[in-house]
Amino acid sequence: MPSAPTTEHDKLAELRARIDVIDADIHGLLMERSTIIDALVAAKGTQSGADSTPTGAAFRPLREADMMRRLVERHEGTLPIITVENIWRVIISTFTRLQADYVVHLDGSADPLAMRDTARFYFGFSLDLLDADDPESVIAAVAESTTDLGVVALNRNALTPWWRTLGGAGPRILARLPFLQQTGRPADLPALVISPKVSEPGEPDITVYDASWAVSGHRAENALTEAGIEILARHIGEGTDALIAVPSDMDAASVTSLLEQAGVEPGRLREVGGYAAAIDLDDDGDDDF
Repeated sequence: MPSAPTTEHDKLAELRARIDVIDADIHGLLMERSTIIDALVAAKGTQSGADSTPTGAAFRPLREADMMRRLVERHEGTLPIITVENIWRVIISTFTRLQADYVVHLDGSADPLAMRDTARFYFGFSLDLLDADDPESVIAAVAESTTDLGVVALNRNALTPWWRTLGGAGPRILARLPFLQQTGRPADLPALVISPKVSEPGEPDITVYDASWAVSGHRAENALTEAGIEILARHIGEGTDALIAVPSDMDAASVTSLLEQAGVEPGRLREVGGYAAAIDLDDDGDDDF
């Protein structure tokens, strides 16, 4: 057994040696994870090589959200959890790309620096980011691919009802950013991730609907908000087009009923995706995630 360090220099040398061991362990675990991903690719037949064609987006957003919740629950010490989130996101995105190659299309109507910061934070620096003119162009680009993603900035007062081309057999809302919400955090642009259909979508915490109603006043919005429904974006014309986020324990019939009770004539109500509920790090409560 090595003797205990006797000088300050010896103590520093021992601590640095321990760091070297940890760094080697981390690298070894990453390589081990890579071999498991290789086996997963072979089992699923989605490898994006010359001899095979990807069968769909390889993202599993609800599984990723569960993993992030576990990270937050067990995290302690001085290392900021947002830094952990960034490291973990780069790992996940990189290994996802090994399963099926993809690029990310960015909404050019948003602040370009904020949009690129958000995309790099969540998807890393090893993949291509392609600028699109606006949300509609992002959705069109994703629709032409089986694996690409898009990021669209959330603006409550939308210039156009861009979400109307989502859903059905086309692209869908996959996730909402940022997932960890904290005052002053980096990469804090509110945004939605757009994806082709994934093979294992799961049951999201929040279901997103493309909705419309016949009037443009506040009665409908107040009724929905009071029921715990969030208006993500809206476009006011002769009536109202809205993108609404509904807790998944509330069905479409309940949404329609709320509008009717508010004296508003419901129009279109289509499900266009969903996402995991965010974690509010500013909340001091002891609620489980």
